[in-house]
Amino acid sequence: MKNVIFIFFISLVLCSCNKMSPIDFVKWVENEDNGLRKEKTIGECRFEIQYCPDEYISIKKGSKDIPFTNIDNRETDSGLCFIFRIERLSDNYDPSAFQLINEANFRLMSEADTVGSSMVLYENNFRLSSVESYTVLFDDIQAKNDFRFVYDGQVSMTGPVIFSFKKEDIKRIPEINN
Repeated sequence: MKNVIFIFFISLVLCSCNKMSPIDFVKWVENEDNGLRKEKTIGECRFEIQYCPDEYISIKKGSKDIPFTNIDNRETDSGLCFIFRIERLSDNYDPSAFQLINEANFRLMSEADTVGSSMVLYENNFRLSSVESYTVLFDDIQAKNDFRFVYDGQVSMTGPVIFSFKKEDIKRIPEINN
């Protein structure tokens, strides 16, 4: 009987460890060590990408209805969302050129498949910042395999900028404790 109680207690502790508060969830997703946020500098530009699971988007926009997801749901999701930022480290660029970045500039590559983005939303900063921010959406694609996010680099004149994501990093996204 003691063994049954001990096993039940250990199971309860392990199950509760995988769930976290919304604030801790956002911190976890934004932590570069977890593989969902990446950054690199090429030439006079710094590039940053953040993979955005549905729960992350709901929390960031202040929604009280955080979607319930688990590992199985993440594999059948109908699309992927990223926040992509370009920081100009010098004044050698015309800021208005970055407004021209659109769906044609982004793609996902997985094994032999290449998918173009379905929508890109540009966050206009009215030239108050050296950081250009884009929300990049890909429809009808799942994170079943490792994949690469590719920005063609035409506007920044850097050539292709590639960020690799691992399927395991996405599968280990914790659940939110509502």
